[in-house]
Amino acid sequence: MMPMSETTTIRIMVDTRDQLKQLGNIGDDYNAVIDRLIREHHRENLVRYSKKIVEERRGDFVDIDDL
Repeated sequence: MMPMSETTTIRIMVDTRDQLKQLGNIGDDYNAVIDRLIREHHRENLVRYSKKIVEERRGDFVDIDDL
């Protein structure tokens, strides 16, 4: 649990709060759920970027069967 001096209050719609509850696990607080969503967002961006690089540089790669 974080000390009160390191927390903040954010306003969200009741529906958004209810959806966050559904995404959480037993014992999670909203911070844990939001943190997990942020990490997943970054992961998805990395995958998207990686796929873009592979497509752009397809000719630079060698098929493993050709080695």
